[in-house]
Amino acid sequence: MDSVLVTGGRGFLGSHLASRLDALGYAVRLFVHDHADNSGSEPHDREVFSGDIRDADAVSQAVKGVDKVIHTVSNFRKGGSDKNYAYAINVTGTENVLEACKKHQVERLVHCSTIGVHGDVKEIPATETTPFNPCDLYQETKLIAEQKVWEFSGRHKLPVSVVRPISMFGPGDKRMLKLFRMIKKGRFIKIGPCKALFQPAYVDDVVDGFILCLTKQEALGEPFIIGGEEFVPLEELFAIVAQELGVSPPSIRLPLTPMLLLATVCEKVCVPLQGTLF
Repeated sequence: MDSVLVTGGRGFLGSHLASRLDALGYAVRLFVHDHADNSGSEPHDREVFSGDIRDADAVSQAVKGVDKVIHTVSNFRKGGSDKNYAYAINVTGTENVLEACKKHQVERLVHCSTIGVHGDVKEIPATETTPFNPCDLYQETKLIAEQKVWEFSGRHKLPVSVVRPISMFGPGDKRMLKLFRMIKKGRFIKIGPCKALFQPAYVDDVVDGFILCLTKQEALGEPFIIGGEEFVPLEELFAIVAQELGVSPPSIRLPLTPMLLLATVCEKVCVPLQGTLF
C-alpha cells in the first residue's frame, strides 16, 4: 500500500484523514507544527515530522520518501493574522510543498483549498466553474495558493487534484462547537435577518472526497467542491441546533448595519495592537 503524508495532520480535517488512511492500510506520515498539541498518542507505525510549513527544508524532509501528499495546512482565519503571515502560511507554505513534491517525485498531490475562493456567490448553487470572488484575507491567500498549484502542475506535470471543502463539522471540531455552546447557554445573539444559506458538510463525507481524489485517475487535474446535500438559512440552523440541545432557540437580535460599523472600528483599533490590551 502507498505511503501518504498529511500536512496539518493534527488539525481537525488532517486528523480525520490520517485515521481513515490508517484504516485503509496506508503507511501514514504526519507533518505537524512545532507547537502543535503533542499530547495525543500516535499509532506505533505512524511517522510524525515536526516543523514549520514556511521552512522549505523541513517540508522537504517530511515529503521525502512518500508516494502521495495531502496538503491541508492553512491559517484558517487565525486571530491577529496580518497579510504577510497569511501569505507565508497559505501561499509560501504551499509553494514549499509543491517544490518538495517535484524534488522527491511524488506520485500525486491533493491540495486542500476552500469554498471561500468563490466568496460571495451570485449563482446558487455554486459549482466549480463559479467565478472566483474572495471576500477576506484568508480567502484571497487561499485562492492565490490554489492558482499556484494549478500553474505548477501544468509546468512540471505534477499530478494534482484540488478539494474546496464547505464548512465542516464533526468529532473534534471546535469552531462549530462554539456556536453549540452559546446556544445551549442562551448567550447567542443573532445579528441581522440571518437569511443567508448555510451548507455544512460532515467531516467523514469530506474525507470520502479526499480519498477519491487520492485514488481515482479521473480526479487528476480537477477541482471539487465537497459539501453536504442540504442547505438551510442561518435562522433555521439555529433552531435545529437548539432543538437538538433541548433549549429554546435564540431570540435576541441586533440590527446588522450598526454591528458592521462597530466591528470595523474594533478591527481598526485591535488588529494593530495584536491583543496587547488583553
